[in-house]
Amino acid sequence: MPKPRGRGKKKADNSLNANEMEDLSTWICSSEEVNKVEQNLRLNLVKDARINKGDRKRLVEHLLCDTEKQNFGLLMNGFCRKFSTLAQEAYNSNIATYRKAAFSIAWMKFLSNFYPGKITQERMIVERLLKSSNEVFDAHCVHGVLSVLHESVYLAIHDHVRIKKAETESTGTYKARSQLCEESEDTLYRYCGASLHRMIKLREETLAGKKGRGELSDEREPVMTKELQILRELVIKDKSNIPESLKTLDEGNLKFPRTELLSFLRSVDNEVRELATDSNLRKYPSKFLTMCQNAVLNNETLEMDFRLIVAAIVEAEVASDAKIVNGLYHALVSKLANTRINEFMNARMERELKTQGKVVDADEMLRPRLKAYAVATKRK
Repeated sequence: MPKPRGRGKKKADNSLNANEMEDLSTWICSSEEVNKVEQNLRLNLVKDARINKGDRKRLVEHLLCDTEKQNFGLLMNGFCRKFSTLAQEAYNSNIATYRKAAFSIAWMKFLSNFYPGKITQERMIVERLLKSSNEVFDAHCVHGVLSVLHESVYLAIHDHVRIKKAETESTGTYKARSQLCEESEDTLYRYCGASLHRMIKLREETLAGKKGRGELSDEREPVMTKELQILRELVIKDKSNIPESLKTLDEGNLKFPRTELLSFLRSVDNEVRELATDSNLRKYPSKFLTMCQNAVLNNETLEMDFRLIVAAIVEAEVASDAKIVNGLYHALVSKLANTRINEFMNARMERELKTQGKVVDADEMLRPRLKAYAVATKRK
């Protein structure tokens, strides 16, 4: 008799796979491994949205200052060694089905060792760090920072184990990566050029009344006219001095941004690379794309850089309209961010398939093939 169907598959939990408990329990807590976790936290802690302002930010700055390096190292060492101990105990004391739950409960209980009044080694280190500060931080502030540290250590070690396992199981020259690599200047030119091309085409066709573009209101028409004027100024008109690698791709049909935009494009790409990581995807599985986009779009430094570039290369009367320039900034950065985030997601899927020994159907030469097809079609 066939088994009755369930109500649906349970959603996968990416925070800690039960099958990975063995790998976590055998994690070697050497000084080298602890240093890797500490360096990871030093790079990412100050950027965490939960502690980037007010008392929490000042407390973190104190924890990470040079004078407290030894004490902070002791704190990290304690976190890492406790992680290894609890993972080993959960693995040895429970059947496979309950190992993950047992470890998660034990790890959460460990946070109570830092509560005020506790006579534990962990709390003694915290008190030493607080005593050396010139400021007084209330219990809520300290608990908030320690909670973020507690979670960050968990994620850093977990990422380390997963990446190490993927690298061990991979073949050839392939290596697992948890985030995007830095792009070349040529690629940034191509990505931005493609985005500018789509933005210009949309406005040209809409202003021309092309069928399918929708009606253009009287209020929107002058705005779109100015947007088109600015976008055309952002594109290179004389392509005789572009890099040879771009000339090879170009047959007079591609658009490339002006060189003044390169530093801005690099900053946007770096911002997306910091956000598009496996750890963020696990923390915000349903809001990952929105989180990455909003973080970049709401970056006031990037927005100001774009406005300054536009002011420098576009006619003053048009460039002075902040509303129009900001609208173009959001449209352009959204396209650039989406391109890179999609690349991250595709690479992650490919990485997982390779780790599992499955065939990867991803075509890394999709863009050149599409361009070759378009050029061949025009020549017919």
